[in-house]
Amino acid sequence: METPSKPQKSKEFLETRSVSADYAVMLLAPCTVAVYRYGAKALFLIVLSIFICTLCRKIGGIVLRRSYQLRDYSAAVTGAMIALLLPASADPFMVLCAGIFAVVICVLPFGTSRNAPFSPAAAAICFLSVCWGDKMFSYPVLGAEDYFAAVREGTSITKMLIQNNSIGRNPAMLLEVLTGGVPSAIGAGCTLALLGALVYLVIRRPKNSVATLCFLLSASLMAIIFPRVSTGRLISLVMELCGGMILFSAIFFVSNPFIMPKRLLSRAVWGFAGGIICVLIRYVSSWEEAVCFGILIMAATASFFDKLPLTSREKKRIAASEPYVEIVKSETYEKEMAFAVRVERVDE
Repeated sequence: METPSKPQKSKEFLETRSVSADYAVMLLAPCTVAVYRYGAKALFLIVLSIFICTLCRKIGGIVLRRSYQLRDYSAAVTGAMIALLLPASADPFMVLCAGIFAVVICVLPFGTSRNAPFSPAAAAICFLSVCWGDKMFSYPVLGAEDYFAAVREGTSITKMLIQNNSIGRNPAMLLEVLTGGVPSAIGAGCTLALLGALVYLVIRRPKNSVATLCFLLSASLMAIIFPRVSTGRLISLVMELCGGMILFSAIFFVSNPFIMPKRLLSRAVWGFAGGIICVLIRYVSSWEEAVCFGILIMAATASFFDKLPLTSREKKRIAASEPYVEIVKSETYEKEMAFAVRVERVDE
């Protein structure tokens, strides 16, 4: 007796799992630094957020009668991203609301995360910024006894930029900025960990990293040309890129292959324009950090960048591939061909 074969995974499922697995690897370094810096509170927020997003995705699949497998990893990755952009003093209720919003509002109406027109984690952070703006940007000082009470609120780099204050040229302070020793979101403060994730992205998915690199290039140019501190353009560059969520967003949100343009040139232009948009929103926003709002604008305009004129190389590639394009025979085409054969036989 033959044993029934296991159903094969769809191409979309395998692609989503592959992308989510890469993001999971990239998130390991920020998660490790967050737990090291903030202790059990950071671990609690990360585990809670992953659990809520996974549970909501599973329940949503049951209610909507859609199959969802935990090995998809997308819900867990979304939960980890949300947690890493929260302060250590974040209320667990905020984590609950963010997870429900990300899955129920931003994923389930579109079927899967690959069909969502924007990053669910970025949308959830925007939701929290609107609803809990005071708590969302209340970063406790490292070493505080009770992060949930936030009895010792520190001054983040983004708040210093708003006040036109500088970190100075002290090497010890620069080292603290690079290693995540300043008040910030638990997973966005360590620049070295994020740069490690960026290197992994460039090696693993070079085509996706084009938008991220162009995003960082334009953001760097904006920081150099329009500095917000008076201690030098280099210090302005360090503060703009190392402060807040801009580096994290560039690595994990801008590189999302499901929302970025399809063509390589379009991705480069889209990323470059997105960096300018996000920095401008930072300059004029009343919130301490508003990069995620710029990420949503980028996602909404991604399809327009695919309409850019084709390059000469792209035209040559299309022209070379046209003679070898296979014709997909539809059911109607098959019926027409069968009818033509019968007519030829009658004529004979």
